[in-house]
Amino acid sequence: MSTNATDDTNDARSEEPARRYAELNIGDEEFVIYDRENHQAWIQSSTSLDVADLR
Repeated sequence: MSTNATDDTNDARSEEPARRYAELNIGDEEFVIYDRENHQAWIQSSTSLDVADLR
């Protein structure tokens, strides 16, 4: 796991419901998807898909 995790925290408290969830790239092709309002709600994965691709 990389120590160079990145996230755009400027958008953390957006009024848009679509901005509630964020993706954090923690390096080495590892991702964490988390709820910006409930930081205990998160999922870590080595695979990432665009939601539009699932429809």
